[in-house]
This record gives sequence, C-alpha cells and structure tokens, in this order.
Amino acid sequence: MKKLSQYFSPLTLRRWNSFFRQKRAWVGLIGFLSVFLFSMTAEIWSNSKPLLLKREGAWYFPALVNYTATTFGITDSFVVDYRDMVKKDQEAGKNTFVLFPLNAWDPLEQTPDIMVAPSRTHWLGTDSLGRDVTARLIYGLRVSLSYGLMFWIFCFMIGVTVGCVQGYFAGNTDFYTERLKELIEILPFLSVVILVNGLMKSDSFWITLMVVVLFSWAGIASQLRAQVLSLRNREFCEAARAAGAKDGRIIFTHILPNAITPILTLTPFTVSGGIATLAVLDYLGFGLSPPTPSLGELLSQGRTYIQNAAWLLLAPTVALSWMLISINLIGESLREAFDPRK
Repeated sequence: MKKLSQYFSPLTLRRWNSFFRQKRAWVGLIGFLSVFLFSMTAEIWSNSKPLLLKREGAWYFPALVNYTATTFGITDSFVVDYRDMVKKDQEAGKNTFVLFPLNAWDPLEQTPDIMVAPSRTHWLGTDSLGRDVTARLIYGLRVSLSYGLMFWIFCFMIGVTVGCVQGYFAGNTDFYTERLKELIEILPFLSVVILVNGLMKSDSFWITLMVVVLFSWAGIASQLRAQVLSLRNREFCEAARAAGAKDGRIIFTHILPNAITPILTLTPFTVSGGIATLAVLDYLGFGLSPPTPSLGELLSQGRTYIQNAAWLLLAPTVALSWMLISINLIGESLREAFDPRK
C-alpha cells in the first residue's frame, strides 16, 4: 500500500493531523456520522413494513423491496397492510414469521392516536394528524441532510466556476459579474421563494433547493475571486504562460489547487446553512410541500401546541441542534487546522 505522503504534500498532511488531534473535531465527526448513518438507513429503523417476513415457506424483505398485493394473494386492495395480513395469518393458524423495525411506524401513516404523549407504542408521541413523531423525525433528518449536502454541491459548483472566471479574466468579466452578484443580493429572497413555491408545488424539494442556491452562491464566488486575483500573476502562473499553457490549464492545474483549500473550510458551514434555511422555510410554511417529513414542520406544530404537546417542540429542537452543532464543530476544527497563519 502506498504511503499518503505520495499523494499529499507535507503541509496538507500536517494540517489533517492537526485536524484529527482536536477533540472537538472527533465530537463533531461522531455526532454528524451518527445522524447521517441513522437517517440514511431510516427504513431499517422505522417502517410500517417488516424487515423480514416468512410466509408459506417463502422469505420476503418488504422494508427494502416493494412487493405488489398480488404477491401475497391479495386481490381486493392495491396496498399491502402487513400488520393486518400477519394478524389474519395468525388467526388462521398459519406459521408466519415477521420481524418489524424497532419503531414500526411509517412517517406518512396516520393513526387514531391524535396528539398522544410519548409511550412504548409511540416513543416520541404523535402529532396533530396522528403520525408518529419518531418516524417523522428520522426521515426528516434524512431530508434535511440531503438538502444540506445538495445545497453545498450546487453552491460550490456555481461559486467556484464563477469565482475562477471572474478572478482570472478580471476586466469587464469581473465588472459585470460583480453587478450580477449585487443584483442577486438585493432581491427579496423570501418573496421569491414564496412566489416560486406557490406557482410550482409538484417537486418542491428541487424547486426550493434551486431557488435558495440562486441566492447563496455569490459568497463562495467572492471568496474564490479574491484568492484567484492574488494568484493569477504569481511566478508559477507567469512561467506556465511563458511555456504556452492555455488559460484552462493554468486555472485548473496551477491556480485552483492553491485557491480551493481556504474555500473547503467553508464546507461544513455551507451544509449547516442549507439545513437551517430549509428548517426556517418549513417552519414558516414556505418550504417542502406536505406531507414530506420535515424538522421545520415539526417545530411549527410544536409552537402551535406547545402548551398541550411539548414533545412536538422538544424532539425536533434537540435533533436539529445536535446536527448543526456537530457540523459547526467540524467546521471550526477545519478552520483552525487550515489556518494559513499557523
């Protein structure tokens, strides 16, 4: 196995060693990875479908595979109610084995138990529509993390591209791009989100994401522009030009690797910013369309019913705080480890 020193410079290795020596970095990583792994495997932990089902000698995995009703000989319904099917099998004396997840509820499943306090049946209680809060919390964390990561990817793709072009070519390109960023910054962000989501509700996750990204890439572009402006006339760039290197090669081979490191330290803060933005929009009712599981929607219910159902506010508050604190701890550790003054 080749050593890491063959792939990374000594400075980069020292910075990563500094990062992993920080206790808060490990606290943040453990906190973030626990939420990430737990939420991304939500079907295993919370689902109204069994993890494992043995019926009439055949094995099924309903939580992972979508079976049709005809697979189990059901002709009067298009949806399989596994609880009812297993109950009928047991009453008929059939040897049916079933293993449900730890929390045997789906985030969209409505029950007669409206605003029930935490119990053995519903660990964190139910909401105003009888939906299990634990299930909605787990799936809501996955939606928030997916949104935050996609927000970071698109913001960096646009911001890095625009920042490189703007800083390298300067002149009129820089002037007109700055005016575009100023225009984006003065537009009423919330009004645009409300208008777009009001007109197009069919796929609100991607629509909301694109609208928020439209207003968020400018900061990353400005950071990278400053880095590129300070590097474009350095000796190694002049030498590359003298050797006949084209602009694209100079940007991607010589400038970007030296300019991107300070920008990468912003990654955790960008992810947490995307998560917080989605939570605020959902809290105000301008985010994802119902019945999508959402931390902001749970927070909004918690505010409405705080006197009668405090668990609706407590559960998403703790989960959101845990996730954002973990990500920000990683960001602070990265910033300290990659600080050029050290």
